[in-house]
Amino acid sequence: MPKTGPDIEKIELIRKVLRKNPKGLWIREIARKTGLDKSTVSIYLARYMQNEIEDTYPDVKGDMIKVVRLKRK
Repeated sequence: MPKTGPDIEKIELIRKVLRKNPKGLWIREIARKTGLDKSTVSIYLARYMQNEIEDTYPDVKGDMIKVVRLKRK
């Protein structure tokens, strides 16, 4: 039977990486550092961690790149 709901270990893995990088990371970087697929990271951030994260768009060489970080308390 397929699993329903989030995998808590994946959420903790994403949190751990974001805690180590308080300025934030691109979704691709989070995926690389966790070993998860970038679509999995996107789904978990959007569905299960939306209240814990914030998106920022630092101006990097004129590009608008979304960076995800944990909300500051």
